[in-house]
Amino acid sequence: MAVLPVMIIASAFLGLAGLLYSRFLARRWGEDPARRTPAETKRDGRDYLPTPTPVVFAHHFASIAGAGPIIGPVIALCFGWAPALLWVLLGGVFIGGVHDYLAAFMAVREGGQSVATVARRTLGTGPFVAMVLFLIVSLALVCATFLNLSATALTSMVPQARLALDPAQTLFRVVGEGEARKVVIGGIASTSVILITAVAPLVGWLYIRKGVSVWVCSLLALGICAASIAAGVLRPVALSESAVLGRLTGTDLWRLILAAYVLLAAGVPVWIFLQSRDFINVHILYAGLAGLVATLLVAGFRGNVVGAAEAIPALDMTAGTRMLGAFWPALFITIACGAVSGFHSLCAGGTTCKQLRNETAVRRVGYWAMILETFLAVCVIVVLVAGIRQDNYLRDVHPALLGLDARSNPILGFAMAVGNAVNRAFGAPVAAGALGGMILLEGFLVTTLDTAVRLMRYLLEEVWHVVFGTAPPEQEEGEVGGACGIPASLEVGDVPAKAAGRPRSPAARIFEHCWVNSLIAVALTLWFAFSSGILSLWSLFATANQLLAAFVLLLGALWLLRRGRNGLAAVVPALFMLATTVASLFSLLGKFMPRAAADGKAAGNATLFGAVIVLMALTLYLLISGIRAALGSRRRAAITP
Repeated sequence: MAVLPVMIIASAFLGLAGLLYSRFLARRWGEDPARRTPAETKRDGRDYLPTPTPVVFAHHFASIAGAGPIIGPVIALCFGWAPALLWVLLGGVFIGGVHDYLAAFMAVREGGQSVATVARRTLGTGPFVAMVLFLIVSLALVCATFLNLSATALTSMVPQARLALDPAQTLFRVVGEGEARKVVIGGIASTSVILITAVAPLVGWLYIRKGVSVWVCSLLALGICAASIAAGVLRPVALSESAVLGRLTGTDLWRLILAAYVLLAAGVPVWIFLQSRDFINVHILYAGLAGLVATLLVAGFRGNVVGAAEAIPALDMTAGTRMLGAFWPALFITIACGAVSGFHSLCAGGTTCKQLRNETAVRRVGYWAMILETFLAVCVIVVLVAGIRQDNYLRDVHPALLGLDARSNPILGFAMAVGNAVNRAFGAPVAAGALGGMILLEGFLVTTLDTAVRLMRYLLEEVWHVVFGTAPPEQEEGEVGGACGIPASLEVGDVPAKAAGRPRSPAARIFEHCWVNSLIAVALTLWFAFSSGILSLWSLFATANQLLAAFVLLLGALWLLRRGRNGLAAVVPALFMLATTVASLFSLLGKFMPRAAADGKAAGNATLFGAVIVLMALTLYLLISGIRAALGSRRRAAITP
């Protein structure tokens, strides 16, 4: 791969195509810069607040750009870099950007409400409940996938020879003897995550509760990041990969430790962990993205990259098909974030839509944050091709292709590619760059866990409000929507009339309580996490994520149709994603179906098979509801004089 031409062409395409197509969509959908947004009409100084567009953009980008646009391309590169690159470029401009912009546009026009609420107003209560249940299953898969990735990363060790470290060095902790000597790189990230999490409440208290200047808190956040890394080098927290407590391995223990943390973080007010960790980690994200771009430009200019004979090939259908399945739908499912992600609609319909000053800002934030995430995915693809040999890539990410009995570790594959690229560009130690890549990813894995578990808790509470016919409790200080209530970012909007003044039953009080729903959310996460490995969970999570994007695009098309607007730009990508995800569901149905293998052992996965069945049933119900609503809209339009 010629690094510089690829970076220049990709950047020019994203910039020009994004600029022209986003303005085309704005004209078709009726963007009105003079129309007042919910941030103005509902301004309360807390949830609804007109905010400068660059500030909202930073918040929204930090919310959507987790580890997804990195992990997906890393796994999918077994098909080769060319199809992965084309998919993220075309998908980001014509599908992902459309999805994110439309989700934010609908949320703003609907008074700052969530996608679930738009579904309720458009399709009715039944589809609303089905949509919420679909979101809960999807988020449980998100959490389980990222929990397994985090636990694997925190126990990662690299052969010392691959890091080109002097055997006498003492900077990094080394275990084993002789050729078996390994560097405990994951332990450094463990210490960093622990320290950042421990001091996050202090930063949240200063920045959010006391209103200390943002530049002061930014300097403090940068200092915390640097100190946490230094502490990790000096005192890495490493758990053995072998059994340490009965049948539990170090990876299992990290799963339980992280689950205990997110249980706590999901129930306490958002400023204590969620917002404060986001604030600290966004500094790592921006610094990491800037460093990645600089590394690629310098390495490309110097021509110091992996040779073509050793690099990941442009196309490798054999390897991709063996590991992930048929090219379609596997590639388009595996690379979710970076091309299109249904999870983004939750962010767009959450706090983002309540801070936008005008509808021009809706496009600039909703569409262009997706374009920036696509650019991040492009950088990931390029750094892997430029920085890691194919044999090492397969050893880290797809060891089964080499006949190795080892677990897949896409985070390590990315970290090693970054380390090698930094070494080739600047002559810095491979270990330093690899450590940077590991910390960049791990911080956002944990942040994604924070966000997804809390969103799952909110959605569970929405289900109980519908089941028991109750209204969300009043907001309490210190939480967006109350410490144990439905946040303003996910209000159901239309509360049943019978809920007014109706006392809550004992069952309602139990099931609607924040800690009960936090516990249910974490239990679902652990159930899925212990049921399978990274690659299987990723295939199901990504399918659900892309299916949600198809639903939101179809919902948006129907919403536009009812307002006399052209929704073709949403319908075409929606149908493509719907066909792709349904094909993936049928493929996964066969893959996970419990059965006896040829050697007599059990094959398949009952837990994931059940999840596929649930997703297929909800999909069928939502599609039937959507078709009925669309036909009803056409009939009403036909008889309207």
